[in-house]
Amino acid sequence: MYRPTPVRGAARGDALIPTDSKAAHGVAQDQVPSVHAIVVTYRGASWISTCLRALETQTARARVEIVVVDNGSADATATLLGRDFPGVTALRLPRNEGYGRANNVALRRALGAGADFVALVNDDVEVEPGWLQALLDAAAAHPEAGLFCGTLLFRDDERVNSTGIEIDAWGRARDRDFGVPRDRVRRADGPVTAVTGGAALVRCELLRRVGVFDPAYFAYYEDVDLSLRAARNGSICWYVPGALARHRFGATVGSGSPLQRFLLGRGHLLTLALHGRPLRAAALVPLTAAYRVAVKVPLELFRGRPALAFAELRAAIAGSAAALAALPARSRKMPRGAEP
Repeated sequence: MYRPTPVRGAARGDALIPTDSKAAHGVAQDQVPSVHAIVVTYRGASWISTCLRALETQTARARVEIVVVDNGSADATATLLGRDFPGVTALRLPRNEGYGRANNVALRRALGAGADFVALVNDDVEVEPGWLQALLDAAAAHPEAGLFCGTLLFRDDERVNSTGIEIDAWGRARDRDFGVPRDRVRRADGPVTAVTGGAALVRCELLRRVGVFDPAYFAYYEDVDLSLRAARNGSICWYVPGALARHRFGATVGSGSPLQRFLLGRGHLLTLALHGRPLRAAALVPLTAAYRVAVKVPLELFRGRPALAFAELRAAIAGSAAALAALPARSRKMPRGAEP
């Protein structure tokens, strides 16, 4: 049954109370993998139903438990979950912990329950039929991979949002094939630099080795950081073209909003400091911060968008501070606070 569970010590994943789960129909439970499908939401009552319905109708050969982590939403999310989704496990946090920390609550719960995989799905994403099974099949065929993603399309549009993440010469994470018409994408399954956390499958065994999301990220780039940590540990990311999902792009933060601009800019500098080659990172972090202040701030002011100018300034300052603070973490096996 649905039980809205306030979680104390949420950033650490403490005091979790499990509720009922759903099992795959007609399959012996000891013969199929256990998957926790995790959906983090913040004021997502207007769109989360579509996400959860799509997960509930997946017919994967797996024991699937759907877990919603509510980031202290003040809208009708709790009421909606209790009324329309009695089979979903709900964990309610007292405040908005951001994407990574909120996911960590459910990730640690899944690890404690002995799950084999976690499926990470944004609350504004609708996975298409067969999505989960396609990723599980890839996981069975490619033990060298620890993270899996498919083709993420824009909602109500036959254009691609992402086929995985690439990193450009400036250390910026870019959605591969972003905006390309779906019928023009001809990619076979294979390795990709990083997965997008919007719709991905992750081996729990990998998380036990490299840790969960780095709590230094509030939102954006935490999926890139996890992917790069996995690569350092010898586990690659794998793209599965037939695993389709659709994204209501920017529903939670707002596409192109000052908040999104700030979080992307800060995450970029932090990830550069953590994963860039030392000399390259030492050059690019201050250069990128200076570019934001000297070029992008005046440009946004000239365009009459002072909120975006301020976001660029904040990103340069906060990103530089986060990058400097992250330097000691380069030598750690896993980030502080990311212990499984």
